[in-house]
Amino acid sequence: MSRKNAVPAWPVIGLTFDGDMAVADAAGVGEPIRVAAYPDLATAAGAAAAAAARRLNVPRCRVQGISPDGDEWLMVVDAEAETLEELETGGAEKQARRGSRFLPGRLSSVPRQWWPVIGVGVVAAVAIAVVVVPRGMLPTPVVGKPAAVDEAPAPDPGQLPVSAPTGWDTYARWVIEAEKPGAAAILAGRDVLVLADGADVIAVDAKTGRQLWRSGTAGNVTSLYAPADSDVIYAARSNTGVSVLDRSTGKVLTNGETSARNIVLGDVPFAELPGQAGAVLIGSSWERRQVPATAVPIGTAGEGLVSVSVEQSSLWVTTSDSPVLPEAVALEAPAEGLSLSRIVAFVDGRVILVWVDQFGPKMYTVDSVDETGRMGRESIWDATGRRSSGKATADVSGGLVGIGSLLLDLNSGTVAEAEAEQGTVTARAGFGWTEQSGDDRVRISPDGTTLPMRSGAVIPDVILPDGRAVVRAAHGSDGNAYYVLEVQQPIPTATPEPSPTDGKGE
Repeated sequence: MSRKNAVPAWPVIGLTFDGDMAVADAAGVGEPIRVAAYPDLATAAGAAAAAAARRLNVPRCRVQGISPDGDEWLMVVDAEAETLEELETGGAEKQARRGSRFLPGRLSSVPRQWWPVIGVGVVAAVAIAVVVVPRGMLPTPVVGKPAAVDEAPAPDPGQLPVSAPTGWDTYARWVIEAEKPGAAAILAGRDVLVLADGADVIAVDAKTGRQLWRSGTAGNVTSLYAPADSDVIYAARSNTGVSVLDRSTGKVLTNGETSARNIVLGDVPFAELPGQAGAVLIGSSWERRQVPATAVPIGTAGEGLVSVSVEQSSLWVTTSDSPVLPEAVALEAPAEGLSLSRIVAFVDGRVILVWVDQFGPKMYTVDSVDETGRMGRESIWDATGRRSSGKATADVSGGLVGIGSLLLDLNSGTVAEAEAEQGTVTARAGFGWTEQSGDDRVRISPDGTTLPMRSGAVIPDVILPDGRAVVRAAHGSDGNAYYVLEVQQPIPTATPEPSPTDGKGE
């Protein structure tokens, strides 16, 4: 085989079919292929594999086929010609038996063991499922059945096309292409970097840069979250649902469909539904929860939905869909004469509130909330004269909240403040980052130390344990990518060691 036509050992597409039901497309590489729409099973298989290869942007790709009786075959798909060819021992291709009813220019060959199925009446109910086989999940090679065992290559290095965040170089050790990187990168534990590309979720070895698996969901992924001490990854699809994926293999366990006003990921994801209702994702299904009148859902405590009413200055934790609500918990003002003004955020089981008097904001309070509704005050901050308007941002793994010009450190109970001209603070990747056009942007450490930042610099999604930062930016003339940037003096503080609050994304 010529070098031009050589087939790389990676990626490998998995191709299966089921005669009993339509199989969901677990890789996001196109709709399931119904055999009834094609002359025969072989033609449908070729079309499905070719569609997957085109989605992966590879002209030729290895395909691991699984026949109805469980036999496994390694083949090669040509995306343009839509042909499948069997791969012999040593990686050479051979022309397999040719069918008599194939469409011209489409599938030209399939393994002989698949032929008894072709033309059988049951194929009308068959659907093809295509997945990208996770590295390390290929069958053990046996005589006559070679398997691709080479590791996926590490991404190429590159140069960030915009200014790097303070503390990192524009040189990227890896550039991981993603046409639609709509979600911030997260860490699952210490060794797995999780990214998104449109409807696909991608797991990358944080030490080597090699792709571990790539799996598709039912829609474009807008946020990711990896609960600590768990073997799943959550992928929110705007307000249409949450896909739950196995952290080790990338298998989609459920696509958690719902129609919500808002979906927030956490150890237990929740959705705000129309009509004073909410839902929490327990395992693979949504469970409804009542939301009291005038209240809004803000988070979860265990499997309970936490709701707060500013008007009533009360909190509820509902654990069922019962119309009989639990007793309201009164929210305690930090001083006499103060009234509840607004909810800032709910972060890792803690609610942050703003209290005002007739002259404006006076105090912030932070209270822990458990599943029974029991509350405990953790800290109080003076809000007098401080700019605290706008939407809050939270870095859950770092225990930080950005609100107005303030960076709140929930773990130490301290607050750092940016100057008015430096802009609004965004909490992410262990720091506060001011957002404003101009030359006055800064990076704020939780201890209040600030460093200047270029006006056009990007903000990291996450900092890896070795100090490298992951950012999103354009790539080429019409592409996008995740860039893994090298550390530059001053050396930043890495994302904290794994703890019960680690591994969490936006």
